[in-house]
Amino acid sequence: MNGHLLVSISSIFDETRKDVAKLISHLDREEIPVSLLVAPHIDGNWHLVKDSATKEWLLEQKSAGRTIILNGFDQAVQGRRAEFATLDSHEARLRLKGATRQMESIGFATDIFAPPRWRLSDGTLAVLPEFGFKIAASTKGLYQLDTGEFLAARNLSVGEGFGAAKWWRRNIIRAAQRGASKGNSIRLSVSGRNLADKKVARDFVAAAIAAVEQGATPGHYELLRR
Repeated sequence: MNGHLLVSISSIFDETRKDVAKLISHLDREEIPVSLLVAPHIDGNWHLVKDSATKEWLLEQKSAGRTIILNGFDQAVQGRRAEFATLDSHEARLRLKGATRQMESIGFATDIFAPPRWRLSDGTLAVLPEFGFKIAASTKGLYQLDTGEFLAARNLSVGEGFGAAKWWRRNIIRAAQRGASKGNSIRLSVSGRNLADKKVARDFVAAAIAAVEQGATPGHYELLRR
């Protein structure tokens, strides 16, 4: 049985938007869907609500059927602890309340949540259903929150607290190829911050194509939804 291929991009803001759009166009030509990881704040300085160009572009992507995933409340710069990695339920609830309110107010209501760097605490997982989330993604895989179903799917990331050097990218391509050949579901993610480097974008596309060539079926993060 073949597994799925799920592709996503994070760190989407004014400085990365054009490079993100180029990568999406390339993957669209390969008929590989791309999900967008969106946070209302990034690095404490950028605010989606104040960036009209990025907001309108994201709304266009959403209208075209692109999956939007809430990627935390204040996505931090590399080097700081991942936002939802260790939060208890009380702290997670406060951050999720702020994030969902802001996103809904500008047209980005979503029922899929993925914490920065995919690091999801038990406290966060426990309170996600309170905010209407149906699916959550972690380093381990995907949770269907209303049924308890879990899909094991290794995440292979470039940038955003993970590697982006040539050797790392080669390993990502090999891992995607190897996992797909075994029938495993593969998740590939890349930070928009790294896409200005054409070699990073090229190798990320190569990893996605390699997974498809080994039998993985391109899909969406909604695949668990009934």
